[in-house]
Amino acid sequence: MSLIVAGHRGVAGTHPENTLISIREAKRLGLNWIEVDVQPTQDDILVICHDHTVDRCSNGHGRVDKLSLAQLQQLDFGAWKDKQYRAEPILTLKALLQYCDENQLCVNLEIKIDTHDAHHVVSLLERDLAASAINREQLLLSSFSASVMQALYSANLGIKLGVLGNRLNNKLLRLIDDVEAYSCHLNYRWLNQRHVQALRRKQVSIWCYTVNNPKSFKLRDYVDGIFSDFPQRFTR
Repeated sequence: MSLIVAGHRGVAGTHPENTLISIREAKRLGLNWIEVDVQPTQDDILVICHDHTVDRCSNGHGRVDKLSLAQLQQLDFGAWKDKQYRAEPILTLKALLQYCDENQLCVNLEIKIDTHDAHHVVSLLERDLAASAINREQLLLSSFSASVMQALYSANLGIKLGVLGNRLNNKLLRLIDDVEAYSCHLNYRWLNQRHVQALRRKQVSIWCYTVNNPKSFKLRDYVDGIFSDFPQRFTR
């Protein structure tokens, strides 16, 4: 099976991360997979944003969950990357799912929480998924939070789950079993052959982040997928 190359936050190396224009670029490049980050606003709308504050990737300030969707929609999420992307708006999960459905694009949704209640955020995800016509086979759900992964498993959404961590350890291996994970997503810098063998014994798909140099990942041929800010470097 050929290596899956997933666009990290769309095509974050050249476009403003987690925006529709970045995701459209992934589609233009011919990618089948993207990865994006999901978290709630103050008024419980799930939006696509990595940081828990908007300071780095917009012209605004403050936490995402302390701002309403209407307030977030007043911000520019593109110009920080380049002036050609000026006025790029924040993307809602609802709009993302519609785009992926209409364009047959598969998406790994990484659920972000810090002070949030995991079960509440998963209930918001359930709501948006129930309203979407997207094929569940196009979706993969992951999180660094074990509580989110347990909540996703309990919700029984009929969607593949990916356990996310920095380096493989016994805690992650137990979580893989607990949630019957389809995949395990790890930092490529810490992956070794022992980790690969342990995951293969569990028949878990192995995906690694964030691989931007084709020559830097020595175990690339031993994994199933990579996330990259520059996916075009791997698809030429």
